[in-house]
Amino acid sequence: MISIFLTVFLGLSQSAGADTFILRDGGVIEGELTGELDGAALIKTKYGPLTVNKEDIREQKTETAPEPVPAAEPVELSSAQPAAVTTSSAPAAVEVSTTQPEAAAQPKLTFQTVLPSTITRQLVYLESGIAVATETYDNEGALISAEGLISDGTYTEYYPEGGLKTVKTMLGGKANGTLKAFYPGGALQIEAYYLAGGKEGPLKYFTPDGKPLMEASYRNDMLNGWKKEYGEDGTITAQSYYIDDHLAEPPKQQAVPEPEKEPESMVTVKSISLARGERFTFRLNGKYIGKAHLDKDLNIISRGGKIPDGNVKMFTKDGRIEKEFVFKNNAIKALRVYEPGGPLKAEYSYKDDMAIKK
Repeated sequence: MISIFLTVFLGLSQSAGADTFILRDGGVIEGELTGELDGAALIKTKYGPLTVNKEDIREQKTETAPEPVPAAEPVELSSAQPAAVTTSSAPAAVEVSTTQPEAAAQPKLTFQTVLPSTITRQLVYLESGIAVATETYDNEGALISAEGLISDGTYTEYYPEGGLKTVKTMLGGKANGTLKAFYPGGALQIEAYYLAGGKEGPLKYFTPDGKPLMEASYRNDMLNGWKKEYGEDGTITAQSYYIDDHLAEPPKQQAVPEPEKEPESMVTVKSISLARGERFTFRLNGKYIGKAHLDKDLNIISRGGKIPDGNVKMFTKDGRIEKEFVFKNNAIKALRVYEPGGPLKAEYSYKDDMAIKK
């Protein structure tokens, strides 16, 4: 059974008088180095403690206290009368600039995944490389704590080599909308949907070559519906039905009545393109029996003749199905339009000669 978890990433914030740690991936953490343990640096930040592998720290800068400003020398006061100051009644010329101020650059929103221990994960949110918020999760994906302010916007995470790893949108401090994760080679790995921080809708895993690996359905951040796992050949290897995260009996499938079988017709049809659409001519055993003029929206402009009940298929010159008319009581009951090669593109019914897309 595949373990499902989506990593979310936590951020750090600036702390007055703290050291600055510059990471190899460009991230910046400000805090106080409180110790070292098994090759990891223990850093106390404004939003809580953080454990960072020393190999991931490219540079550490220690802030120094500013030099004291020398006291100003005393100013000798003179009792002499000040020199007269000449003033002018004419106002000074003021230069007015018509240049518009440049718009403030939008901060780059990113996040990183940090593993401070074997039982927790931290998500670090950064704005233009500065950590601004953190979230801590347990190994089952439950949120333990959150610090800082996560701005609304789309956040990206990157692999150390620079490739895109994850894209997600945050709104009100919680995940909202589509989340996509990618393999190092760029292929889609995970696609999920969130609402106010909880999974809502389909969740899908893919292999690096794009084949389905697992899919599940969520409602209110709980498994609701089918969870399916796939083999290398794309066939289902395991499936279970859930209600509110608990295994349940799948719903019984009701017998679906067979659709009314439409009789095949020996009628053939050819079309001619006109300024207002197409004109279709119907023949039986080579003899003309009727016609229909449809506009560009497939509404019936005019129709004549008598055409027997059944399906009348129109083919391209190379023998591929293009359209299919369904006649009943000498009227067009339905029209099916196909993609080149056969797949059904659209189906229309008719009321008062107006095409209604199904």
